[in-house]
Amino acid sequence: MKAKTEQTRPSGRSTLRETRTVFTNGLFFKSPVLIGALGLYPVVAAGYNLRMAVELSLLLFLMTLPAALTCCFLGGLVPNWLRPGAVLAVNAVFYLPAAWCLNQLFPGSLHSLGIYAGLTICNSMLLSRCNDYAPYHLVRAVLADVFGCMIGYSLVLCGFACLREFLQRGSVWNSNTGTYIAADKGTALPFFGFILLGFAAAFTKWADTRRDKKAERRVPRG
Repeated sequence: MKAKTEQTRPSGRSTLRETRTVFTNGLFFKSPVLIGALGLYPVVAAGYNLRMAVELSLLLFLMTLPAALTCCFLGGLVPNWLRPGAVLAVNAVFYLPAAWCLNQLFPGSLHSLGIYAGLTICNSMLLSRCNDYAPYHLVRAVLADVFGCMIGYSLVLCGFACLREFLQRGSVWNSNTGTYIAADKGTALPFFGFILLGFAAAFTKWADTRRDKKAERRVPRG
């Protein structure tokens, strides 16, 4: 009986492997923005310069971490029909300290972000992680999911912003050299953001499919 219990009990190594898988899925292979098309508006509309991208990434992280943990601890206490509204209310509460912290680190950032700062409350990726994932998983998995998704999202947002700002100004971080590589400022338009996102999503889908095929080859056939 003791041997059977030890065999069925999850080991620390398997737990660590599962946590690492959750993190890497959120970071790249199952990226909410690249695979699930969540949280698109900052990437395509507001992420046209690096400073705004960094500010939005930080604001979203400062909101997502406490909001996801709160939804994790509440678990099944909130009924399904009430959960979307409750998640929005939780996000709105945590927006206030997150916005204050952001404005302390980057004075004037809330003014420069404008409507995009407030829209973070109803960011589809934030709602998805807090409504669909956090209530049904342990704290360890929720933390891995939050950090994986936020880092992956920030890399996409800031990476695209660097490219778009460089094509506009010939430099990044709002340091205009007066040299424009692009023929006009079309790279700042949401349409150009959608083009970049489409190529990145296709590459991520290809990498994810390739990983799944490799995993299938490792499974021994009975």
